[in-house]
Amino acid sequence: MFHLLFIFVAVVGISTSAFGQADYRNLDPGRPIAIEDAYPIEFRALEVQFGIPRYSREEGGKALSFEPELKWGFAKDWQFGISGENTTLRDGGTTNSFRDTQLHLFYNLNQESFTIPAIAFRPELTFPTGALGSENVHAALKAIVSKSIGMNRVHLNGSYTAGPTEVTGRGGELVNRYFYGIAYERTFPIEFLALLADVYAVRPIAGGPTEVIADLGARYQLTPFWVLDAGLITGLREGPDFGFTVGLSYVFSFRGLFPR
Repeated sequence: MFHLLFIFVAVVGISTSAFGQADYRNLDPGRPIAIEDAYPIEFRALEVQFGIPRYSREEGGKALSFEPELKWGFAKDWQFGISGENTTLRDGGTTNSFRDTQLHLFYNLNQESFTIPAIAFRPELTFPTGALGSENVHAALKAIVSKSIGMNRVHLNGSYTAGPTEVTGRGGELVNRYFYGIAYERTFPIEFLALLADVYAVRPIAGGPTEVIADLGARYQLTPFWVLDAGLITGLREGPDFGFTVGLSYVFSFRGLFPR
């Protein structure tokens, strides 16, 4: 994962930022809330996300995670992404390891209209890459719906993961048996700011009890190319007692990707 991060930084260093445009309203899972919106990044753009850091505390332990991601708008309405998770876990002792790496595709079926919401689908493939990761490969399919109401947006997400049940403590946040939730977004376009809240239910791949979790967060566009996000996490039933996340995203592209 650190090799992957080095590649991210090198790519950013040689990119031509004039051909990339960040969007503070483009919601990604965990940046900073779990629910995402139904739109990919722009065609021909690439986006690097630095998850710095993601902390959670619950009964039995504390976890500090670093979760980088690279996304590419490789075709109109399509997106490809790769993400990973390096975690330091304290549960009586201290363990540092990679967890899982996830590949995803993202397809936006339609633009929303006055009556019809935007709809997208996100197939995912997650495979183990460390001692704290899953012991098996898992495949998932997520459906996403987004609808705007003035300066407000509402998002619905639901997904199911196919694959073997894992032992307790394996897998991490990238793999869950099922997930569904709703988010509310309030946009302040003059300030380039979005305030976010969500609530969702998730069943761990380990087969434990269903967790109900709430997030509060914000996304702020620092420049045309950089977006800062931060959020708070708490479990309403099971799940973490408390957590927070901070992230930074950079959007860029290359002149060679654009037609002459």
